[in-house]
Amino acid sequence: MLRNIPIRQKLILIILMISGVVMLLTHGAFFTYEYLVFRRTTLRQLSTLGEMLAANSTAALAFDNPDDAREILAALKAEQHVVAAALYDGKGQLFARYPDHASPAALPAAPGETGYRFADARLAGYQPVMQDGRRLGTLYLEFDTGVILRAWLWDSLEIALAVMAIVLLVAYGLSRSLQKQISSPILALAETARAISERRDYSVRAVKLGDDEVGFLTDALNLMLGQIHEQNQALQESEGRLRAVLNAALSAVTVIDTAGRIIDWNARAEKMFGWSRAEVLGQELAHLIIPSRHREAHRRGMGHFLSTGEGPVLNRTVEMSALRREGHEFPVELSISPLKTNDVVTFCGFITDITERKRAEAEIRELTQTLERRVVDRTAQLEAVNKELEAFSYSVSHDLRAPLRHVDGFAGLLLKSDGHLVSERGRGYLANIASAAKQMGMLIDDLLVFSQMGRSEMRLAPVDLKTLAEETIQTLRSQNPSRNIIWRAGALPVVQGDRPMLRQVLVNLFANAVKYTGPRDPAEIEYGCTDDPANGRVFFVRDNGVGFEMAYAHKLFGVFQRLHRAEEFEGTGIGLANVRRIITRHGGRTWAEGEPGRGATFYFTLPSTKELP
Repeated sequence: MLRNIPIRQKLILIILMISGVVMLLTHGAFFTYEYLVFRRTTLRQLSTLGEMLAANSTAALAFDNPDDAREILAALKAEQHVVAAALYDGKGQLFARYPDHASPAALPAAPGETGYRFADARLAGYQPVMQDGRRLGTLYLEFDTGVILRAWLWDSLEIALAVMAIVLLVAYGLSRSLQKQISSPILALAETARAISERRDYSVRAVKLGDDEVGFLTDALNLMLGQIHEQNQALQESEGRLRAVLNAALSAVTVIDTAGRIIDWNARAEKMFGWSRAEVLGQELAHLIIPSRHREAHRRGMGHFLSTGEGPVLNRTVEMSALRREGHEFPVELSISPLKTNDVVTFCGFITDITERKRAEAEIRELTQTLERRVVDRTAQLEAVNKELEAFSYSVSHDLRAPLRHVDGFAGLLLKSDGHLVSERGRGYLANIASAAKQMGMLIDDLLVFSQMGRSEMRLAPVDLKTLAEETIQTLRSQNPSRNIIWRAGALPVVQGDRPMLRQVLVNLFANAVKYTGPRDPAEIEYGCTDDPANGRVFFVRDNGVGFEMAYAHKLFGVFQRLHRAEEFEGTGIGLANVRRIITRHGGRTWAEGEPGRGATFYFTLPSTKELP
């Protein structure tokens, strides 16, 4: 009822209603009290009157004089509210009545119980007539209280209405004055809230007028305004940063709603497509940047996502054609992600112009094809040259053996047959000739092996490296019976490879270790296999020989590359080159570590069975 009334009028009405209710309750209580007093007073008056009449009627009853009794009752004319009276003798017979014209039927036929009682608007009762303790008869009186009560009620009502009117007038005046102390702060709060809502200026603060509930409400409003102001500033800063990031992005960023209308468009999109942000906001994306042949598919895809929550191109990067403002198509890379905030779905698209990338990819493909053709041509040329070189090496090595055998043989025969005729210097020359011929023969043999390792066909099979190593060590022991060599064997697995080639690897590595530990007594040679996270399964041969400078490690596996003079350690410089060629053909790699005077370690890897060519 009071919901839509202004607070000022509401406060006045409430105060008046409270005052009226209080007055009604007060007058009701007063009326109730006065009514009870009225009943007691009337009862007491009638009882007194009855006692007086009963006392005056004793003689008339005692002497059986009805006339005297009627005269005594006639005195009731002075009591205008007594409507009936009767005097009964000791036998209960009607003796006299008032008024005289009253019908006996209107009076009680016989006296009742002593006492007075209210019945409707009448007060009636019986009073015993006593003389010297003897009951002579009974007096009946009937009193009409209705007239008196109605008069009293009207008087009281007039007084109550007058008092209530005065009280309400006073309450109205006071309420108009007091309501300002309540409504003014509330209206001030409302005006502040309205001003903040209209201007969206959350830095405004309400003025606190007291420490009551309105003051508490003012503090709460100011606290809320402060929080909103801080959050609004943070939101504006965040939006500013987001806008700066979007405008600085190298990709075009566009946001659309479920109807396909553009709701955000960054600076890169403006530059890429030629449309300004103001021009595209509210426009359909498909109509602006999607070629006409793809627009229907775009709309169906959005409808499918909205109905099923699934989209084949969502959260993926796809390549497609886009449309510039002038109608020119160009290739782009597109990534679309759905965004859901407060049950509102939008779509954010990141678009990258890949025109230059496509051009570069085409150039790379063309260059790759050109390089592949050149590689094929060069590979064929290199293979032909390698075959010619290997054939030449084999032919030269084979053809040189016969002359060397003749040189070595004739030098030996000369020493045996005519050695006594040759001087000491001549015998030295012949010995040098024989030694050089043998060295040349070893070089030719190594060249033949090197040539064979490059052109022979690999036959892959399981190879037990442990057994192969033991056989190789046994051979080297028989060739160097006087050497004190300690062999430390580690675990070696069964590998997949060409057995003769892998034997040659172990022979060359072990022989190399035996050769360069010549100055050591005892010589220590260790071999085994380790697992390396970077290189996989690594095989090694370690010795305590003369070692080498790591600065020259790159020369170790080259053909005819030696780090020591032939006078110090004999050799041809082909053995380690053979090791690298064999391991390379198996798909592995080789390297070495060393330190002068502290030995060297040679490593090689072999791929697993799945990795073999």
